[in-house]
Amino acid sequence: MNKQEKTQLQRYLDKNGFVKAWPGKAHKRQLILQYLASKFEANKKYSEPEVNLILRKYIDDYVTRRRDLVEAHLLERTDDGVSYWLKSRK
Repeated sequence: MNKQEKTQLQRYLDKNGFVKAWPGKAHKRQLILQYLASKFEANKKYSEPEVNLILRKYIDDYVTRRRDLVEAHLLERTDDGVSYWLKSRK
């Protein structure tokens, strides 16, 4: 994330890093999704409740954002939704 993107992201976060607004523009939504994905450890599997617990620290609508993270290919999950993990970047 470059300096300009970090500045844009900060507009949507409160002083504690909680997402206070969901932007209308796709590029800015992607910045927030990347921010949320950064809260997960690489090479670690999470249960759905664990994912929810992490996301709830940063955003109210954690269920929708969990889905958005998977659809944006930032998080991957098993077909049955039992395990989630941070998508590795190659």
